[in-house]
Amino acid sequence: MLLPTAPCNLPTAICYLPLVSVPLFFALYCLEAGLFFVIVPWTRVWTINPILHHNLTLALWVDNPFVRGFVSGIGVIHLLIGAKDIVRINRERKEAQQ
Repeated sequence: MLLPTAPCNLPTAICYLPLVSVPLFFALYCLEAGLFFVIVPWTRVWTINPILHHNLTLALWVDNPFVRGFVSGIGVIHLLIGAKDIVRINRERKEAQQ
């Protein structure tokens, strides 16, 4: 639910913009982070990363498919949160226009 604000003498779309910007940027961040976490564990970026493979124990751990799946699962959660927020923002925008 969007927070109420003081009366605005400008058109509705312009008054509504500041209320939407922070939730919209959060939703876009969740979508971007979700895509990153879903895709990167299964690419060469993860496989040849010198930070992850500096220590042998850490390298064995991060190369485990279950750990990669866990990171991808975190990405799916981010994608779901981002999609839910986009739908919520769109629904609230339509309700505010009526």
